Amino acid sequence: MLLMKHVLLALFTLVFMDACAQAVGLTKKEVVALKKTIARDTSAQRFYTSLKRTADNALSEMPDPVDTVVSEGHLITHPKKIRTLQALKDIDKIYALALAYKVEGHPPYLQQAAAYLSAWATVNQPRGNPINDSKFEKLFFAYDLLRKDVPDDQRATIDRWLGKMADEEMRTADRQKKNSFSNWHSHRLKVIGLIAYVLDHEAYKNYVAEALPEHIERNLKPDGSGYDFHERDALHYHVYTLEPMISLATVLQRAARKDYYHFTSPSGASIGKSIDFLIPFVTGEKTHAEYVNSKAAFDKKRAANKEPGFEIGAPFKPTEGLSVLVQASFFEAGCIDVVRKTMQATGTYPTWQAVMNGAQKTAMRRK
Repeated sequence: MLLMKHVLLALFTLVFMDACAQAVGLTKKEVVALKKTIARDTSAQRFYTSLKRTADNALSEMPDPVDTVVSEGHLITHPKKIRTLQALKDIDKIYALALAYKVEGHPPYLQQAAAYLSAWATVNQPRGNPINDSKFEKLFFAYDLLRKDVPDDQRATIDRWLGKMADEEMRTADRQKKNSFSNWHSHRLKVIGLIAYVLDHEAYKNYVAEALPEHIERNLKPDGSGYDFHERDALHYHVYTLEPMISLATVLQRAARKDYYHFTSPSGASIGKSIDFLIPFVTGEKTHAEYVNSKAAFDKKRAANKEPGFEIGAPFKPTEGLSVLVQASFFEAGCIDVVRKTMQATGTYPTWQAVMNGAQKTAMRRK
């Protein structure tokens, strides 16, 4: 009887570990599902071919990290922002290398991805700015996908870097400041949460588990609108605050089986309601003139600088809402129908993220 209890405990532990493992990246079962999807579906093949081309080109290129990411609060013409945007092209390369390694199994992809990751971990210095750190989301995914295969010395360096990034985000959080409940905090929680599950760090996990429900209450409204929409008078920022929340909610659903997408706060706010609020503007049923009554001085500066997408009074473009609806389709299958119709897509998968969602859902159904 005692032996049987130990066997059952061991089996439970293995199942639990498999359920929690690589919730930011892909589990082994999800990689298998992804390979099968690429093999049989032409739309998935097309996206993967483009991604693999990026990976193949990256094999002969060198990492280009910067010590400080400069994006938030800077116009696109600022030299440091221009330099940052050039350097951040590395993130797409790391992402492509990681996926190509898992699909193809060729060691050079892993070795080059590890070299890129190590270069960024060595050079970059996190400052606790969530808008800047949010740019690393695909890097978190890639590292989670590869972490067990990365050599020990490189893994230690990368782990320390990500730990410092999470620590800095927690250090700069201030509940009394406006950015503690604006889109800034959405991105902060995403950064901390994704790092939490990449590193399997309990303190970070506990932080986001406590903070996310409170943030939904403070950032979103019962009618589906939100603080950022009203503060900036722009659906662009409604999307911008939802994207990181759904990224985090997806990880928490996969790792901890907790559904924060449908979670309803005491006031009646939820991420799902805020997606429902957005959909009529994507379908064209409703329209909105962007930034007309924005309270942010920076919005006026961008408009004066004639930055694309930030013209005051310009109508919200439905295509701006497609990315977040693809994310939401992980929880609400109907969202992908809105995406297909808006894009006039004919293939099974309108975007690469839709391919990834499909692989994850297939693997979950087969557990």
